[in-house]
Order: sequence, then structure tokens, then C-alpha cells
Amino acid sequence: MAKTRAPPAWLPLLLSLWTPGCSHPGDRPPAVPTRVLGAHPDANSPAYVGAALVSGSSSAQELYQDYPKHEPDPKVAAQLAEILADEGKTLRWSASASVESFQNGALEIPIVIRIPPQCQNDVCPVVVHYSGGCAQPRYHWRPEFFLRAGFIFVEPNIRGTPCNAEWAAADNGARRPEALTDIEACGRYVKARFKQGDRVPKIGILGWSYGGNQTLIGMTRFAGTYDAGFALSAKTDLYSFFKHTSESLKKAREPEYGNPDTDPELFRSISPVTYVDKLEGPLAIMLGGRDPKVSLSDADVFVRRARERHQDVSLMIVPEHGHLTEQPEEIIFEHAHVIQFFADKLGRH
Repeated sequence: MAKTRAPPAWLPLLLSLWTPGCSHPGDRPPAVPTRVLGAHPDANSPAYVGAALVSGSSSAQELYQDYPKHEPDPKVAAQLAEILADEGKTLRWSASASVESFQNGALEIPIVIRIPPQCQNDVCPVVVHYSGGCAQPRYHWRPEFFLRAGFIFVEPNIRGTPCNAEWAAADNGARRPEALTDIEACGRYVKARFKQGDRVPKIGILGWSYGGNQTLIGMTRFAGTYDAGFALSAKTDLYSFFKHTSESLKKAREPEYGNPDTDPELFRSISPVTYVDKLEGPLAIMLGGRDPKVSLSDADVFVRRARERHQDVSLMIVPEHGHLTEQPEEIIFEHAHVIQFFADKLGRH
């Protein structure tokens, strides 16, 4: 018989401090919208839904068993459902955002900052979200999730984010290794920005897809800059992935990444697995079994290497998830896990 796991010690505190609305556990669950703000119109296309790459000795089914899906805490999930159901009508802390900037050498990089009321004059944990989009200072359900859970939420528009064509291409090809130093510079800035006296905030790094790759680099190449990381829909080894993926996908991404056959060292230099032995803080990875843009085998190699050094690394494979998880139930599932992870690893205000 499976053991019943006791809830983590931080969970009652998290739930007591969470302030979305006035619902109670016994109330009817809120009706979430069928389509959420910002959902990608092509989320169900073959480009984003298919089969994750498996190139090692273990089959997909074996990897599912090694890294099984498990459900998040239902109370946390219910709170997220309430925020989605509100659709920004009354729960709008995320609409109050400021745009600042930080330096990386001579380069000035914009960053969108949101601070919940209880953290305006106190030290709170910070979640730094890296995205494949250009962060904007307006309402969105994702920062709302984190603000309501007691985290400061910041979104840097580092080189490679599509704020304009020139900026989007600023990390293409051979420029990427140097452009990735924006991740380290951002971490230093955030610690200094939210430090009060001798109290330094704990900082988490988070991202999906492109942002998930940045998260893995932040936790490995720039180990120690961030205290914990959660990467979703991410590639752990870009060289291996593009060597084994379809020719069509390889060709489509060549302007951005280059060609692994002609420049293998570039691909290795931007691959998180190259730096896995530097990993220090706790790291969680979540991948979809139907995501054609990730490799389950590469993630398995990454996790095994990290665990050989007794690092705190977890991998969860969700068999039914594709690359763009934008259905409300998928959003709630993933974000409930992410919030639980950061509350556990970063502590609570």
C-alpha cells in the first residue's frame, strides 16, 4: 500500500498568507476560462505536439516510470484556479509594475518588476522569470500567481527576447555564449536591488522553453547566482538534441543556433549539461512526453550526472503534455508544482 505523505511544513503558512479572494476549501471550485490570456494560437499544432525525443537506451515508457508524474497539492491548485477564473477583474496586483534596468558591462537591460504589498518594505524571496517573449508591465495571470503567494516577481528582457528585431537576434549563433552573461548580471542586480541592510533575499530562476534553457544555464554555468531553479520544456543538451532531432527542425532553428555539425563547440558551450558539475542549488525539471522540442534521454543523462554528485535535482515527465502547455488545467498543474517548489526551497516571507 502506498504511503500517505504528510503535507510539507511550509504549506499551512503559504495557504494562510495567500490572499486571492474570499473562497474557502468547501466552496464550489471556480469556473476557469477555456482560453487564458496570452494563449498561443498554434499550441496544438504538430510543431508543438508530437513525441519527445528519445535517443538513449531507455524507452519513453521506462523514462516515464523513472520520472513519474504526480499531482500538486490540491489546495494550491484551487487557489490558482480562483485567480484564473477572476481573469484580472479584481485580482490585479500584477497590473502594478515598474520598469527598471540593470547593467551588464556597457549594456543596459530592461527588467519588469512587481512587488506584492506585504513585500514593499521587507525582504521577500524573488522569482526571476525568463521568457521567450518581451515582458510587459501590465496584468497577467502568471505574475499574479506568484505575487499572491508572497514572492516578488521580476522579468528581465535580456538579449534574445523579441522586444524588437535587433534585440531578438542579439544572442544568435556565436553571440550566444557572451549574451548568456546577462543571466548572471541579472541575478547580481536582483540580490542588490532587494537587499535590506544585511538581509539578502533568496532568488529563484524560472522559465519555460527558451526561458527554461536560460534557467538551466543560470543554475549551472552561473552556479551560485540563483538559490533554486525550475525549468520546464527545456533542453539540457543542445548539441545532442540538434544532432538527433529531425532535419526540418534543425534547419528551422539554424539561424538562431547555428549548425551542430559544423560548430559542435559552440553548441557544447551553450548547453547546460556542459556545466552540470558546477550545479549547487536545488533544481527541478518538468518535461512533456508529447513535446517534440525536448529530449527525455538528454534530461535523464543530465539528472544522473547531477545525482552522482549528490545534487538536489528532480525530473518529472508528464506523458500527455506537449511543448506549449496553455490549457487551464495544464497551467494550474505546472504552476502549483512550481510555487510549491519555490516555497519549499526559498522559504516564505
